[in-house]
Amino acid sequence: MKRFLKLGLGLLIASSLFVSCSDDDDNAMPNLSVNNGIVLENSAIAAITGSELNVVDTDTDDIDIIYTVTIAPENGFLANTADITTSVANFTQADLTASKIVYVHDGSQALTDEFSFTVTDGDNILTGIFNISIGEKQIGYFYVLNEGSSNGSVTMINRNNEVTNNYFSSVNSGVTLGQYPQSMAINDEYAFIVVTTASGAGYVEVVTASDFVHYATIDGLSYPREIAFANGKAYVSNGNGADANYSKQNNEVYVIDLKTMTKTGQIAVGAGPEKMIVSGDKLYVANSGGWSNDDNTVSVIDVDTDKVVETITVKSCPKDMAKDANGDVWVYCAGVTSYDGNWNVIGIDDAGISKINTTNSEVTSYELTNITSFALKNICASKDGKSIYYMSDAVYAMNITDTALPTTKFIDATFYGMDVNFVNGNLWLCEGTNPGKVLVYSPAGNKLKEFTVGAMPNSTTFSY
Repeated sequence: MKRFLKLGLGLLIASSLFVSCSDDDDNAMPNLSVNNGIVLENSAIAAITGSELNVVDTDTDDIDIIYTVTIAPENGFLANTADITTSVANFTQADLTASKIVYVHDGSQALTDEFSFTVTDGDNILTGIFNISIGEKQIGYFYVLNEGSSNGSVTMINRNNEVTNNYFSSVNSGVTLGQYPQSMAINDEYAFIVVTTASGAGYVEVVTASDFVHYATIDGLSYPREIAFANGKAYVSNGNGADANYSKQNNEVYVIDLKTMTKTGQIAVGAGPEKMIVSGDKLYVANSGGWSNDDNTVSVIDVDTDKVVETITVKSCPKDMAKDANGDVWVYCAGVTSYDGNWNVIGIDDAGISKINTTNSEVTSYELTNITSFALKNICASKDGKSIYYMSDAVYAMNITDTALPTTKFIDATFYGMDVNFVNGNLWLCEGTNPGKVLVYSPAGNKLKEFTVGAMPNSTTFSY
C-alpha cells in the first residue's frame, strides 16, 4: 500500500522547496537534503554540484536518482559538460556529484532565475524549485583611447583579456582614426570618438557599437573636446586651438541630433569647455579657459530648453568632473600654470577640487598644492558614488562626506587618465607613454593586471 504526503518546507538558503512524495513501504523515502541554489556572474557558466543540489536515498544509487526539469530557466539553460551548447531536461544525482551539470546564463539583465524540477528514485517523487542569483551584467569590451603622436588609435580588450591594438583601423579597411582623439562615449547603438586635430578642423567619428564599423562623421567643429548624452541628444564641447597670443575666447557646446548625426543647436558657454556631466535635468560644463587657462566657471545647461540657466564659479581652470551618489558634481581644477622662458613649470596657482551641491548650487572648494599630474582625466567616482578618486602627486580616494582632502596616498603614482569600471568598481589607469600601458586596480587599491596599448592612452570606455 502507498501513502501520499504533502509537505511544505521553508526557504533553504537561496532556494525554495516544496515536496510532494509517494512512499512505497518497500522503498525508503528519499531526502532532498541540499537545495542551496547558485550565484554566478552575468553571462557566466556555473556548475550545479552535490553541494548545491543533493538527494540522499539509503537504498537507491545516485545514478538511479533522476531529476526532470518541469519548468525551464528563463534566462539561460541547463547543460551537460559533455556539450554545453545543448540544453538538458534530465540528469541524475550521479551527474551532480560528478559536476557534470551546468547552468549557462544568456547575458540578459535579469538578476535572478530558477527552474522547477521533480526527482524520483523510481517510486517516490519529490518536487522543488532551484534558485539562481545572477550578478550584474559584466563588461564585455574595454576600449582604450590612444591620443598617439601623428594618428590616434583605439585598443580593444575583451573580457578574456585579449588585446587588439589599432582596432578601429583593423575593422575599417585600414582607415586611420585621425590626429589627437580626446574622448569617447558609447550608447546602446553607437560609439562616438571625439577627434581634435592640430589644423582646427575637429570632428566626431561615429561607429556602430556592435562591430565598430564607421557609421557617420559629425564635422564642422573647430576644437571638440568631450561628448555627453542627455534627453535623447548628444552634446559636444568645442573650443579653439592656440593662437599666437594664447588669448581667452568664449566658446560653445553643440547639440547633436542622434538620428541624423548632425548639429542642430549651439549653446554659448565659457572659454575652453572641456568635460561635461549630466546630473538630473542639467548638463554641467567645465570651462577651463582653453589655451589661456584663465576661466574658472561651470556653465549649467537645462537639457529641456538647451539654455544656460546658471554660471557657477569654482577654482581655476576646471577640466574634469565626476558625479557622486547624491548627484553632486565634483570639479577638478588644474589651476593656472606659470612657466619660465624655457617652458619649464615654475608654479600652479588656485588649483583645487570644487564640489557643487546640485540642489542649491553651493560650492565647497579644497585647495591642491602638490600637483605633478598634467592629465585631463584626473577625477572619477567609485561604483557606488560614495568615494571620489582624484590625482595630484598620486591617486587619492576621498569619501564624499569628508570635509578635508585625504593625506594618505591610495596609489603612489600618477597617470595620464583614469576611469572606473561601473560594474565591478575597478580603476583603469592609463600611462601616457609610447607604447602606452593600462593598469587595472581593485577598489581596495591592489594591482590586478596590466595591458600594453597604443601611444598616449588617456581613457577607457566600458561596453556590454
